[in-house]
Amino acid sequence: MLNQPKEFWNRRAQTYDQTSGGIYAQAYDKTVSNSLNYLKGSDRVLEFACGTGLTTLRLAPHAAYIRGIDISPNMTALAREKTQGLANVEITNTDLFEPCLEPGSFDAVTAFNVLLYLPNLSSVLSRIGELLKPGGLFLSATDCLGSRPSKAGIQKFIKSHTGAMPYVAFFTQRGLEKTIVQNGFTILERENLFPNPPNLFIAARKA
Repeated sequence: MLNQPKEFWNRRAQTYDQTSGGIYAQAYDKTVSNSLNYLKGSDRVLEFACGTGLTTLRLAPHAAYIRGIDISPNMTALAREKTQGLANVEITNTDLFEPCLEPGSFDAVTAFNVLLYLPNLSSVLSRIGELLKPGGLFLSATDCLGSRPSKAGIQKFIKSHTGAMPYVAFFTQRGLEKTIVQNGFTILERENLFPNPPNLFIAARKA
């Protein structure tokens, strides 16, 4: 079915940088700059749902190793093109729950603009905690469509309820923070990066 996540994001891949990447350009800039406040040159980083590599390319010079994973083959193909020649970057078409990702093997896990598309958010957060080393960092940026009405939120509500796109969550900023805390993290920083819908950056530490 075309509204299944992998097929949906495969179709979005070729235009993603021009559409979402363009509209949210300043938010992406702020996501990267905020994240760099927490990363060290010795860190091993997992970028969950790396998409076309918009942030992977910019974070790579500031970490020892970045593995970008995404369920969409078309997205990962574009990310590989952007990051080719970078010895410390590995891009794979991998699901977060695949056993090739070893528990306790990453200093930081990032998840940018993906959490609202996850019907199993608590399970994902628990898995991220499992993959992190003790005291590891979770860095995310997420649209909170339930915070207040927005054109994008209304469009996604209609599309997700008519089968034109997969699941979309409508949590509030406080609701998202609460879910992250309930799944084993301590919030270190929060900042809204976009007027409406709010795009909430959260830095959290594995408790």
